[in-house]
Amino acid sequence: MKKDFVKNLIPWICGAALALMVIVCACLILNAGGPEKEGHHVVIFGDSIISYSQDETSVANLVIAKTGMDVFDLSFGGTQMAMGLDGETLGDKRNYLSMYAIAQAIYTNDFSLQESYTPYDITTEYFPGRVEALKTLDLKQTDIVIIEQCLNDYHSRIPITSDDGSECSYIGALTSVVNYFRSINPDIRIIILSPTKKWMEDGSEALDYDYGSGTLSLYLDAQKKAAEQLGAEYLDLTDIYDAEYVNENGEIVTGFGYTVDGTHPNYYGRDVISDRISEYLKETENDGK
Repeated sequence: MKKDFVKNLIPWICGAALALMVIVCACLILNAGGPEKEGHHVVIFGDSIISYSQDETSVANLVIAKTGMDVFDLSFGGTQMAMGLDGETLGDKRNYLSMYAIAQAIYTNDFSLQESYTPYDITTEYFPGRVEALKTLDLKQTDIVIIEQCLNDYHSRIPITSDDGSECSYIGALTSVVNYFRSINPDIRIIILSPTKKWMEDGSEALDYDYGSGTLSLYLDAQKKAAEQLGAEYLDLTDIYDAEYVNENGEIVTGFGYTVDGTHPNYYGRDVISDRISEYLKETENDGK
């Protein structure tokens, strides 16, 4: 009787072992098919204010040099916070690589929209590599996210707010991004950066210029208020170009001189942007711990 029981049990044990091996192999195959995920101390999302340079003088690389921190740059030039307005194609990089679309991709682990983007000139040739890097991000193991997105929403006439909190409005998209990130990692620190100053072609400051959905000052006011309501940190960069910077030739750099065209930061601009970010990170290094 006992021998029969053992004899009948053997096939069941073999079947269970085989099923377990199949499950393990399937898991290994699935894991092998995707990029290895990694957390970081600081991740920066932004537009060309952050990504204008891709060399050692980029904002992110300067922050690394000044703080010694692990900083992961996931900024894409020309992109914005919100999805584009009705009538704009989803093929536009502002939608494929908008902050809202990126946050949604991280949340769903579906990067098909970003993968389908095709670079079209020298300013976007680094995009595919950065999309691949984006897919390796483990937000659950990341401490700090810095979000620098606003100027292109302003340029593109993205509505500041909407009654339904739509991702096609700046504040609606920002709110969704913060909620996506917090749902992945409730303890993550989120720092929202203001834009730097911008100058128009006639040399005047853009604070009171309206492209169609409000002046830059209105976007800034809404951004700061939203950060407070969302419980995110806010780092103001609007005054950093007011300082006088003495360059290697003994020349004084200030105002417009921190930029190449009134918007994008030259080396001196990137240096003072990285100074402000680095100082803040070091001052608040133990926050949330």
